[in-house]
Amino acid sequence: MKKLILSSIMAASLIAASINLKIDNTDLKRMPPTQNQAVISFAPIVKKVIPSVVNISTEKVIETRVPEAFKKFFNDPFFKRFFGPFGDLPNKPQKRKEFALGSGVILTKDGYIVTNYHVVSGATKIIVKTYDGKEYKAKLIGSDPKTDLAVLKINANNLHPITIANSDKVEVGDLVLAIGNPFGLKESVTMGIVSAKNRTSIGLNDYENFIQTDAAINPGNSGGALVDMKGRLIGINSAIISRSGANNGIGFAIPSNMMKFVVTSLINKGKVVRGYLGVVISPINPSKSKLYGIDYGVLINKVEPNSAAAKAGLKPGDIIVAVDGEKVKDIGELRNKIAFKGAGAKVKLRIYRNGKFITITATLGAYKPKIEKIENIETLKGVTLKQTKTGIIVEKVNPNSYPATMGLQEGDKILRVKTIKTGKWVNVKNIDELKSLLKGLNKGDALIEVKRKGEIVIITL
Repeated sequence: MKKLILSSIMAASLIAASINLKIDNTDLKRMPPTQNQAVISFAPIVKKVIPSVVNISTEKVIETRVPEAFKKFFNDPFFKRFFGPFGDLPNKPQKRKEFALGSGVILTKDGYIVTNYHVVSGATKIIVKTYDGKEYKAKLIGSDPKTDLAVLKINANNLHPITIANSDKVEVGDLVLAIGNPFGLKESVTMGIVSAKNRTSIGLNDYENFIQTDAAINPGNSGGALVDMKGRLIGINSAIISRSGANNGIGFAIPSNMMKFVVTSLINKGKVVRGYLGVVISPINPSKSKLYGIDYGVLINKVEPNSAAAKAGLKPGDIIVAVDGEKVKDIGELRNKIAFKGAGAKVKLRIYRNGKFITITATLGAYKPKIEKIENIETLKGVTLKQTKTGIIVEKVNPNSYPATMGLQEGDKILRVKTIKTGKWVNVKNIDELKSLLKGLNKGDALIEVKRKGEIVIITL
């Protein structure tokens, strides 16, 4: 009897725990790949796009100096006594040539080409080779390190410009092709899908809105084309995330819409003038969501005097939820939407204020980064720093200055500082913080960590 009762209880529990699964057991219809004499192939797309992708080779002169510490060591009388005189080590920079390869995309019939800034940065000579084997000496029209884009011009006619698509219309899961010159192998094509959109805060550029793809992107692909299944440009291949330096299935492309804004600005104005609202902002986290009663948007913490935001009537505590009807999810997205509207543009901001939604129109100003030449900090004397939204950039370095002899270079992004006072690494986000940490120190009392062309470098100051 006990066994019967137990069996009944188990049966009842199984019935109670049953669920309805969505099942489809129908068989797939299978056919050979050559059915009806047709073969699935991307060849027609590739043939259409290949003439628009070019190989770029660069030559640059690198200057190196012998650090002061080594000069003192080799010229020390004690060293010379045992090892003989080495002669005076050179005070002038030693020069050597460095060569690099990349890719580019033809935009116009008369020779305007877009590529990555890091492909041509510092180049003293740029050679463009088209798909038909012709070589041209290229002129750098302009560059924008903040988005890692540059525009070149070659003297040629009847080239094959690429067709450009609206990158906002791209969807995750779309098939894409990456075309470029990886490892110097010209006209290489890889296939994949769009893995994600609107990737920000990757830490590669100041302004980021990457299309992520698993199409293989390798060194040399930089500046090449990411195209859709119509052969239209949706992005400029820019970077990969990899431990080995080769493809790991995570590549990033700069969206074509961002590229169009930068390129047209560089060609028409000679520079990129981004839109500027003039607010200090922070994300809506769970605690702020409870306080303000909204779980999306970007919170305004401070409105700068006489800024576009102040003139439009924005206030601290306002939450920006949309720009020109497009929803704002995070800080990176808002920065991009404002920056790439351009200075002088009028934008409609959807604001959440005191439990109500209102619309405010603002006329954007021009973003002007703070630039400061350092004179009163011994270890940074001769260095000009630029304050950007994402940190401190070395704008200029006097070649005869102490920081130059220790290896600090133009374009370095300063990340952290460790001094004999702190005894630990301290993140620095603005120039004033950096000056405060280095004030009163002697030469050699600090370490500074910088990001240089995607690599981390530590310098003694």
